[in-house]
Amino acid sequence: MRFLRLLILLVAAFALVVGDARTAVAPDALPDAVAPFTVSFASQAGEAGGVVVTQITLDGVAAGERVGFTCQGCLGQTSVDAVATATRHVFRPKLRLKARARLQVRALARNFGRTSEHRVVRGRLQGGAQRCLSVADNRGVRCSATRAQRPWATMNVCTAARVGIRAASPGGGSRRQTVAARFRLQYADPSGRWLDVPNGTSPWMTLGAAHRSFEGGYTFQFTGVKGRTFRGLAEFEWRRGGRVERREKRFTSPGRTVASGGSSSVCALP
Repeated sequence: MRFLRLLILLVAAFALVVGDARTAVAPDALPDAVAPFTVSFASQAGEAGGVVVTQITLDGVAAGERVGFTCQGCLGQTSVDAVATATRHVFRPKLRLKARARLQVRALARNFGRTSEHRVVRGRLQGGAQRCLSVADNRGVRCSATRAQRPWATMNVCTAARVGIRAASPGGGSRRQTVAARFRLQYADPSGRWLDVPNGTSPWMTLGAAHRSFEGGYTFQFTGVKGRTFRGLAEFEWRRGGRVERREKRFTSPGRTVASGGSSSVCALP
């Protein structure tokens, strides 16, 4: 349980910087979900059934994804994160893992990430099964959910006076449920961290019945804003009567078909 809480805190911190405005990768080029990747180690036997790891290699990641590792029951660099610049990323941490230690390697894209967990068993690292997570929701999800077409959100208006977010809900739900959404606007500070815009949250609005797919949006008004990069976050709720039965969140992503405007992951104003 302690390890799970640590993971949640780390993913929350990662969510602040995924799609860092300072990286060389264009925001729209960052994948929405991390593809399966492989992890290999350079290691040797340690003391008392432990393992010494001198290199961790991730293959199959994408440039711009946040990559990192966390180790419980270890000595040395027990938590490191970075931004991948190619399909291979290498860490050289000089970790000393005790018997039964846990090493978790992760990669995060815009909306979904994957983690690969390894344990020390009889003096060797074993495991490698991958789990998926929602970056915005900060929780685990089925890996099949990372390939779902909806829900999604996108930036469809980007001017000095108006910044708009549009979103779509999935169909296939219950006729007795309604889907509601609200929109949050965030900006990148000089260090690349994403922060909420003051008063940048829309009211909740009903999109429609859950058995059909609907779109909706919200436009934030400004007075000649300059030199800012914005992204949006759409929050969805599936409601039955006065009870919320399901929640999901999505950061804005590009390439969506919208009724009006464009489709981008960010709004960058000169």
